[in-house]
Amino acid sequence: MSLVLLKNLLFSKRSSGPSRKAIQTAPINKATTPPLNFENHQGTSWIETTSSVDLEAQGISDGKSSMATESPKQPPASTSSRLAAFEKFKAFRTFRPTPRMISDAIIGISDGMTVPFALTAGLSSLGTTRIVVLGGVAELVAGMISMGVGGALGARAESEGYRAKVSETMKLVTRSSAEAISLVHDILRPYGFDLAQRDTIANSLMQSTDRMVDYLMRFHHQERQPDPSRPLACGFTIGLGYAFGGLIPLIPYFCVERHQVWRALWISVGIMIFALFVFGFFKTVLLAEKDQDKSTRKACLGGLEMVAIGGGAAAIAVGVVHGINSNIPA
Repeated sequence: MSLVLLKNLLFSKRSSGPSRKAIQTAPINKATTPPLNFENHQGTSWIETTSSVDLEAQGISDGKSSMATESPKQPPASTSSRLAAFEKFKAFRTFRPTPRMISDAIIGISDGMTVPFALTAGLSSLGTTRIVVLGGVAELVAGMISMGVGGALGARAESEGYRAKVSETMKLVTRSSAEAISLVHDILRPYGFDLAQRDTIANSLMQSTDRMVDYLMRFHHQERQPDPSRPLACGFTIGLGYAFGGLIPLIPYFCVERHQVWRALWISVGIMIFALFVFGFFKTVLLAEKDQDKSTRKACLGGLEMVAIGGGAAAIAVGVVHGINSNIPA
């Protein structure tokens, strides 16, 4: 009986499934096996079962790499500040004074070298350097402020006058186009333009009111728009020029004793003769023609003219103060 049981066990294990040879030789039923369609994705595939989180983690979400979605790197703050400082330094290196700034500086230095010099020379007749220094410093501060404010107000009045002229020209163009066209003809006629050419230019300008106004402001009124910073720059330049020029005649009075006022006066006269001549020379060089011979001769004459003006003002001031002081009883 034990042999029968052992036989049944052995044969039951062999008959529990198909043999390896049967599996290898079994035909495949293609009709019952659905084909894999990767184009229209009808069935379930491994591509659809991949989650979007996994795709984003791999950096290929929506067919784009993660490098394409990265924002551009900004330069650090220290680099930006260095670039800004470099641009400011480059602008400072390329700065050139305008003719208006040179004119303002000449006005300030010219007045500063004549008025305080005449005042200190006149006060020297009183016999003490203390009065000369106090009076000179007071006049220097007051003159610097008044000259600077006067220059700023003058520049602001110039800007206001330009805006008023622009408004007047705008009204002329909008209300009377025929008169504006007539002004264009008057501007172009001396340059040899015939009537047809003048009409073409005038009609082209009339296509834009702003362009016509700008043309008339430039060529009829011969005015250009002032710089918005002109009042501040004008006042600052004239005030500093006056302070620089007025400080020169006061320097000797700080270096001597109180009773040596006449010694300080003659030192101041010598310094001012040299300073006035140099100032007049270079002022004429900046404004003269490019011809070297003529500019040199004119520069020397300009220096002598400044010496004559400053010396004459100082001599008149000394005479007036001395005469008044001698006629007033103590």
